[in-house]
Amino acid sequence: MSQERKDVVLRLFITLFVLLCGVLLLPYVGNARAAINWETFGSAYTPDLSVDTNKGAPGSQFAFTGSGYQPNWLAVIYVNGDVVGSVVTDSNGGGTFIIDTTGVPDGELTVVMETDANVSAFKIVTVDSAEPVVSPPGGFSGPLFGTTGESDFLPFTQR
Repeated sequence: MSQERKDVVLRLFITLFVLLCGVLLLPYVGNARAAINWETFGSAYTPDLSVDTNKGAPGSQFAFTGSGYQPNWLAVIYVNGDVVGSVVTDSNGGGTFIIDTTGVPDGELTVVMETDANVSAFKIVTVDSAEPVVSPPGGFSGPLFGTTGESDFLPFTQR
């Protein structure tokens, strides 16, 4: 086969490949951007997690409010690396929950609200017997999650 004929065959295969790729994208023509859900992959969300007060005695109930998450999305709640529950964000990307510290020893708790799209925010609260017991503000609603306050973070060891 001559070089000229090889070039023609190669160009034909490249042309067919490009056309096939275009045909595979036809189902997406005319779809809204939400149908493709590109925000999940574009870091378009900047979540925030706030707490009404960040210090309280054991038995306190800390009220958390998350915002800036994907709307109507499942968010998992972690305390010191342990899953304690989950909430579904509202149509504005917000979610609320309460962490109950009954039986938790003095120390810090790292509370994280995270979605499976790697969108997360955290806050640290301090459980201190010298502080008063705190309760959620009046009218605050959200699921109540308990915790032991123990950490599942593994220590580093050297040989």
